[in-house]
Amino acid sequence: MKPARRLTLRFVSYFIIFYLLIISGFIISLVFFAIFINGHVGDNIHIMTSSEIKDDAVVEKGKSIKIADYLVKRAEENVGQLYLFNQSMDIVDYTGDSCELCGMTDNEIMALKQPGMHTWEIPKYYLLFLPTSPQPLFEEAFQNWKDKGEISSELLRRLQDKKASVEIYNERWDRIEIIGEHYKKLHKPQLLEEKYDIFEHAELTQSAALEDGSTLVVRMPNPSYKPFDEPFNKAMVLFVSIFFGGHIIVLIGVVFLSISISHQFVRPLVYVLSRIERLTQFDYSEVRDKNIRHRKTGKLKRKFKLFQPVDESLNNLSERLSSNERQIKQAEQLREEWITGLSHDLKTPLSSIFGYSTMLASEDYEWTKEEMRIFANTMQEKATYMDALIQDLTYTYQLKNKAIQLEKVLLPLNIWLPQFADEQVSVKIYGDILLEADELLLKRILDNLITNAKKYTPDGTKVNVEAQNIGREIMLTIADQGPGIPQEELDNLFERYYRGTNTTDDTTGTGLGLAITKQLIDLHGGTISVRSGVEGTVFVLKFKRK
Repeated sequence: MKPARRLTLRFVSYFIIFYLLIISGFIISLVFFAIFINGHVGDNIHIMTSSEIKDDAVVEKGKSIKIADYLVKRAEENVGQLYLFNQSMDIVDYTGDSCELCGMTDNEIMALKQPGMHTWEIPKYYLLFLPTSPQPLFEEAFQNWKDKGEISSELLRRLQDKKASVEIYNERWDRIEIIGEHYKKLHKPQLLEEKYDIFEHAELTQSAALEDGSTLVVRMPNPSYKPFDEPFNKAMVLFVSIFFGGHIIVLIGVVFLSISISHQFVRPLVYVLSRIERLTQFDYSEVRDKNIRHRKTGKLKRKFKLFQPVDESLNNLSERLSSNERQIKQAEQLREEWITGLSHDLKTPLSSIFGYSTMLASEDYEWTKEEMRIFANTMQEKATYMDALIQDLTYTYQLKNKAIQLEKVLLPLNIWLPQFADEQVSVKIYGDILLEADELLLKRILDNLITNAKKYTPDGTKVNVEAQNIGREIMLTIADQGPGIPQEELDNLFERYYRGTNTTDDTTGTGLGLAITKQLIDLHGGTISVRSGVEGTVFVLKFKRK
C-alpha cells in the first residue's frame, strides 16, 4: 500500500473512531435514561391494547390454562386483579390471593362499575382488570363511625399499620377531626379526580356523606405510586450528566489521541528531517537510535512503521550518495595516480632523450656517424616506450571507467587457440570448446600472458597452453617452467606496476601488461589466479560457458 494511502486511512480511522465515540456516548446516555425511567415509572396496565397481549396472554399446557406471568406482575404493580373469562363468562383463571368475582352471577359482574376497570378481547378469551381499592377498610370505618361515632381500637391499629387516616369534614369543608395519620387537608374538588391511574396518585382516597351533612374520608398511601414527572426529571439530569460527562471523557481522549498522533507523526517527521540534515552534512551512516529502531533486529519501531518507505528511500539515497562520493574519490585518486605514474614513467626516458639531444647539439665535440646512429636508436627506443606507456595508461584508465565496449562472438577454441603455438609454446585443447568473448581483447589477454611466460622460461623448455570444459566453466591455463615469482610480488601481481626504466636497459614493455590483462578478464566476467613455485608459474583463467 502506498504511504499516502496508508496515511490517509490512518487519519480517516481516527475521525471515524472519534465520531463513533460521540455516537456511543449518546446511545449509552439514552440507554441509561430508558433504564432509569423503566425502573422508576410504573407500567400502566390501562394503556395496553388487545393487539399487544393477544398472542401470549394465555399459557395453555394441556388442560391447564393460566394468565401469562408478565400480566400477573403487571396487575400486581397496578394494585389490582386480572380475571380470565371464556366466551361463556366462566372464570378460567385469576390473579391475587382471593377471587372476589367467583361468587357473583353473570348479571352482577356485568353491573360492576368500579373506577379503573378495564377489559381486553383476546382470541377465545376476555381479560378483566379490577383495581383493588380501600373499600373494605372504608366500609368498616364508615360503619364504626355511623354506629358509635368513633373508630374501634382494633380498626385504629389496622389504620396505623397501613398509615391510613380517617378525616371528618363539615358542611363548610373544615376538617374537624383526624384519626390516624395526619395528612395535608384535602380540597373538595380533589374527591372528583379519577383514581384508576394508580401510578400518578400519592394517596388512595374514598369518601361518603354522613347524615349530619359532614363527609367521612379515608386516606392511605398508594403503594404503587410511581409518578412520571419526578423520575423523568431525574432521568433527564442523569441523561445530561452522562452525556456531558461522556463528552468530557471523549475530550480527554481527544487530548491523549492528539498526543499520540504527535508521537506517531511529529517524531517520525523530526527523524526524517534529521536524516536529511545529516545528508546535507555528507553523513551517510544509518541511524542506530534505540528510541527509533529495535536493538536486536534493527527494524523501525511501531510508531515509525508508517514512514518505513520514506526511511528506505533515505537509506537508498544515502547508499547512492555514498557510492557516488566513493566513485568521485576513486576517480580523483585514479587521476592523481595516472598523472603521478605518467610523470614518473616519462621522466627517465625524457631525461635520456634530452641528454642525447643535448650531446648531439654540442659544438665542442664532433660525433661520428656510428655514435650518432647509436644516440638516434636510443632516442627512438625511448620515444617508442613513452608512446606505448601513454597508450597503456590511457587504456587502463578507460577500462576502470568502463569506457571499453565488448563485441562478443562465439570462438571455437579448438580452431582459434592454435594460432599461439610456436617453437616455445605448446597448445592443447580437450574437446569442443566454445567461448563467448571479444576476439581482439581475448587475443591481447593471451598475448600478454604468453609473452610474459616466454620471457621467464629457460631455454629448452616450453610454455604449455591448455583449454578444457570444467562443469559450467571454461578453464585456460598458461604454465611455464621458470624460476617462479617471489611471494611479495605475487600479492601485487595484478596491480599497476611501473617497472623503472634506464638508458641502458634493453628490455621492452611498460609493466602494465598483467594489470590490463586482469581488467580485460574482469570485463568478460571471468577470473584469473596464479600459483608459483620452484617448478614454475601457472596462470589459470576461468570463463562462464554460454
